Amino acid sequence: MITLGFDEHDDSYFDEAYDDFLPPAIYRCIQAESKWDPQIDLTPSYEILTSFEQEIDALCLQTSDEHVRLDKLLDRFYSEWLFSASSLKVPEYKLNCISYTLTMRSGSPTTLAILLSHFLQHAKLDACVSITQGDIGIHVAMSDEEGYTIEPSSGQQSWYIIPENVDEDNAQEQEPLELIFDDEVYKLFLAQQKWSFISENKFGHALNCVEMLMDIIGDDPYERRDRGYLLNQLGCPKMARDDLQFFVDECPDDPAIEIIQHQIEELEDNNNKTHH
Repeated sequence: MITLGFDEHDDSYFDEAYDDFLPPAIYRCIQAESKWDPQIDLTPSYEILTSFEQEIDALCLQTSDEHVRLDKLLDRFYSEWLFSASSLKVPEYKLNCISYTLTMRSGSPTTLAILLSHFLQHAKLDACVSITQGDIGIHVAMSDEEGYTIEPSSGQQSWYIIPENVDEDNAQEQEPLELIFDDEVYKLFLAQQKWSFISENKFGHALNCVEMLMDIIGDDPYERRDRGYLLNQLGCPKMARDDLQFFVDECPDDPAIEIIQHQIEELEDNNNKTHH
């Protein structure tokens, strides 16, 4: 009998075990849509995704070279499957849905990046979603020093090489590249969807996004602030006031603190008028 030893006070073991049971981010993004649209049938989305994955499996059997595999998969994604950014007047919250992107072959830069990075990972490439100066992209590493960045709406590739003699000062002058994995991809998806719902006054749907985000990151003061705003829009002023006050207490130096304090005062004034 083999006993697996670990420190009972070390939570990293449980974190790793938890991560092992999490499905890939794209599946979580698709499933999230049932939270704000309980009537949606997501089966076709999963079937389309599986069909594409099977095509990628066949492509990988034909191509062992990583550079060729990348080129062929990008050609398949943009030229054969015809994924692209939408040129139609489609609400942003639809473009931000993976199910819509899979069905219509059209989406936002974020959904295209999540989908393409998933396909590249399925093709055994070292790919992930990236953010550079606020713009969403895909990063594909070919080695520790070389790789590609891909613009998700067009598929345009840029090859990069990190010089061997680069020092910290020169590295800081280069454009910062943030790599996004797993939970961070899911949080990015929910955060963007939250704001797209708010812009369309779909406050109940946005509240679902906030609650899913808080399930992941806990009592984050900025999510509590957003929840307070949404609860006020949905006619729950007392709960809204509690959330906004939590934000003020936790982030007293935030630049928007005076605006939030004014909102709290308005909620309290309205509450007093209601009771007189």
